[in-house]
Amino acid sequence: MINRLFGNYLVEKQILSQSQLDDLLPVQKDFKAEVETIAVINKVLTSAAAQELLGQIDKDKERFGEEAIEAGYLSDEKLDEILTYQSNTFMKLVQKLLDRGIFSLEQINPFLDEFQQRGGYNDAQISALIHDDLEQCIHIFVPMKSEQLKEYTLTLVRTIRRLIDCDAYLDKAYTARSLQLDKYACQMIIGDMHMKVYISAPDNGLLAIANHFTEDTYSAVDADALDNVGEFINCVNGLFATNLSYDDVAIDMNSPEYSIDGPFISNEKLYVIPIHANGCSFRAVLEVYE
Repeated sequence: MINRLFGNYLVEKQILSQSQLDDLLPVQKDFKAEVETIAVINKVLTSAAAQELLGQIDKDKERFGEEAIEAGYLSDEKLDEILTYQSNTFMKLVQKLLDRGIFSLEQINPFLDEFQQRGGYNDAQISALIHDDLEQCIHIFVPMKSEQLKEYTLTLVRTIRRLIDCDAYLDKAYTARSLQLDKYACQMIIGDMHMKVYISAPDNGLLAIANHFTEDTYSAVDADALDNVGEFINCVNGLFATNLSYDDVAIDMNSPEYSIDGPFISNEKLYVIPIHANGCSFRAVLEVYE
């Protein structure tokens, strides 16, 4: 989630262009972040200490981590911990930015500090974002009290990241009592819980899902594309039903519905979750019935 959020910040500062960011993401799975990069991001080493040691070693022949232990900068245990972060998606993005000369090692934490301030994140929240603690990341943007709604949001975002866009991110969720929807697909959850789940977007925003959920490709959001979005909602709700069943909560789903013309909906409990994926913006709307 942080890769797009931090990347957007760099684009706003004109450190990166939008096309450069799009080219960087998603970061390749087999790419790994360097030890010194992780150590600086995690504030185990200052950038000055990392650069001093880098200037003293031949990286073609010597390993930074081993030399950092020898020089007394790191313990064996701390190096082992650092190595577990080499596949962390944010660490890999920063490494890519360093490798391409977008910014330098000493600029990492000043940029991160400003990003934190702009986003209004506290230290625990920025740590959750950096280390991809998804449950805590979702709570930053969707601070719901209901455990079932928390579980639903977690299931939704996990499924989007797995099947639609691994770098999808959220804006702050909000509540409403009435809402005009755009093109949409939806499904009613029934049983021990009653909730109608909508995914809606104007224009062609739902292509973010329709063109990535299956192998079908659509040039515009039509009935077939919306049917695909409905099947995606059905997939999310099926996973949610399985999760609830472990706590002896039984739910079922009606058939998905969809329409080019969005309805005006009114309910005491409408939870609106803005989502960004694959260069598009859409919103999930949870209409909760008592």
